Amino acid sequence: MRSRYSAYCLKNIDYLIQTHHPTQRKSNSRKQITATANGVTWLGLTVVATRAGQPEDQTGVVEFVAVYQEGYQAAQLHERSRFCQEQGQWFYLDGEMLPPVRPNRNQPCWCYSGKPFKQCHGKKR
Repeated sequence: MRSRYSAYCLKNIDYLIQTHHPTQRKSNSRKQITATANGVTWLGLTVVATRAGQPEDQTGVVEFVAVYQEGYQAAQLHERSRFCQEQGQWFYLDGEMLPPVRPNRNQPCWCYSGKPFKQCHGKKR
């Protein structure tokens, strides 16, 4: 999971394609991945939870929050991703989009601004 996040940051499209399970690739996968990688600036990754995914496992699940900036707007991707291992290689299968993480009012904002949530993305507008 972390390697795929790093690949998005580095715009390593070949690695992202190679680690996407062959049965899940679509004819426009390269185009979509390239557009995503080039369209945003990744700001940080927090792994929320994992299930399995150890070297002896055949499957794994990772829940994460990735913060990115698109234009001048910070946003987050909260996903529960499924992976499988075949012949020692881990592949991304798919992900379930989850609602955005909302910290408590006085906790640091999810966007890494350093401000409390209530003074940043938690402001009532």
